[in-house]
Amino acid sequence: MTEYIEVKIPFDRSNYDHICNVIYMADADLTIEEDGGFLKLYSDKDGIEIIKKITESLELENVIEKNSATFTVFENKNWNSEWEKTISPVEIYDRIIIYPSWKKEDILASQKDNIKDKILIEIDPKMSFGTGHNETTQLMLEMFCDHLDERDGTMLDVGTGTGLLSIAAVKLGVNSAVAFDIDKDSIDNAEEYAKLNNAEDQIEFHYTTIKNIEKVEFDVVAANIIRSVIIDNLDEMLLRLKKGGKLFLSGVLAEEESLIRKALEDKELQIIEVRNKAEWLGIYALNPA
Repeated sequence: MTEYIEVKIPFDRSNYDHICNVIYMADADLTIEEDGGFLKLYSDKDGIEIIKKITESLELENVIEKNSATFTVFENKNWNSEWEKTISPVEIYDRIIIYPSWKKEDILASQKDNIKDKILIEIDPKMSFGTGHNETTQLMLEMFCDHLDERDGTMLDVGTGTGLLSIAAVKLGVNSAVAFDIDKDSIDNAEEYAKLNNAEDQIEFHYTTIKNIEKVEFDVVAANIIRSVIIDNLDEMLLRLKKGGKLFLSGVLAEEESLIRKALEDKELQIIEVRNKAEWLGIYALNPA
């Protein structure tokens, strides 16, 4: 009988990204979900050593407390199938629906009467961040819906992840996007998703840093990354954002609002809107003309 291992790793918003990065860099075939302050990892018994290395690494770096990760062995259960049942489509207002491939038929059937009015984006989540399920991504997409218009010809997507923001932007009317990430696997996946959603001709992907993006005068710059990385790269973003251009930011905790406001105001950016979702902020600002 097949055995499956469930590992529960406690997290909070201060260590979430670090834990996800360690899991991702382990290059393991794992099913991952969030549940009440825990990241749950599922694997067959062949993956137990990789999972132990992940938890040991996190303990050595003091990211989690020693022995705080719990291991449970189950028998004869298809965890991928069970996990897929928990993933629901994400709707942004009445305009965008982000859905996994196994929900495609259901979505097409449910939207058949008004499908022309919807933007449908297919992305299969491996981890929730960057697939529409995370509040920061939802904030970005809501701001796109509210503030992008026909004058926004080009966008720079900073730290693109799955490519979702670029895909959504071009489907909302942006003519073209340049998207980059420092993670090669992210770029490979983003290119795949762009092609899957018929947006590959409008998005140019790069495995690089922002300093190697030569194009300037973007109408829009979007960055859904943590506050410290936003501030460290703000000058580079503004070098590439045209005067009067739009800046969309998320990945910033509500408790960091004063820090991000000061950083933007020091660069004489005009903050138009700050909105909240759970403990996260979404910020829309203009680069003065």
